[in-house]
Amino acid sequence: MAQPTSKLCSYGFQFRNWPGAGEKAAAQFGLSHAVIVPPNACTVIIGGQVGIRDDGTVPTDLAEEVAEAFDHVERSLKAAGFGEDAWEHVYSVTTYEVEKDGRGIANVVVPIAHKYLKNTKPAWSGVTVKGLAFPELHIEITVQAFLPKGGNGRL
Repeated sequence: MAQPTSKLCSYGFQFRNWPGAGEKAAAQFGLSHAVIVPPNACTVIIGGQVGIRDDGTVPTDLAEEVAEAFDHVERSLKAAGFGEDAWEHVYSVTTYEVEKDGRGIANVVVPIAHKYLKNTKPAWSGVTVKGLAFPELHIEITVQAFLPKGGNGRL
């Protein structure tokens, strides 16, 4: 059965992985090792989004904090002109992650990310950091996305 492809492929984006272990890792984590961006693509950069609730509090539950940060990315994408399929236009993700209880948090981040990314397999760098802007935070997310002309974008 063929794997679903990213919506970005219809705009000329190409997602590449090296054969063997590279393809296996890409499938396991839902990412691509290389993304070829077509010429003249309108890029939107979403700066670091964290898991602070609208009331200014940080969830004590790590999964809730991570989900809140991903929701903030989605809100930012929509503010930039994307529609309900905003995440399908994301081709690059960087997560800055602080260990919790002495352990990495990828096991929480990856499943939540998959709910948002669906068939999109962006280039993704996960970086463990000592701390973020507020000591109680565990994740910050930046993304790059393609805004199609004539779509929901303002171009």
